[in-house]
Amino acid sequence: MIKLRFTFLSALIAAAAFAAPALALNNPVVVDLRAVNGAQRQASATIFGSGSSVLVNVTAQRAPKAAAVTLNDGDCAKPGDIAFALSALDDNQSLTKLEHPLADIAVKAKSMVIHQTSSLTSPAFACGNVSS
Repeated sequence: MIKLRFTFLSALIAAAAFAAPALALNNPVVVDLRAVNGAQRQASATIFGSGSSVLVNVTAQRAPKAAAVTLNDGDCAKPGDIAFALSALDDNQSLTKLEHPLADIAVKAKSMVIHQTSSLTSPAFACGNVSS
């Protein structure tokens, strides 16, 4: 019984030691997106990191059909260049797997933009700042 407890505690300590660097980032990262021309919340997104990849889930309310969704390197005041293109909205939902660790996403992506059309270069419909 003592050996079993020791094995369990050893495994628990080892898992905590390996997970410690990941604790510096909030996981998941939650983004509230607001209409560009108003303060009303239009969408929310969750960026969940798991090892060397992340899953980005966007849920919108009354968003344009098939709107493009991007993670950009600037904030909502000036979104800048696209850091990552995500799946377009389909029935107000977008789910994208990116083969990048959460730490990489947190460094490169400062805002999330839902565009007015399916074009990645169309104006923003809604935007939210990504904070880790």
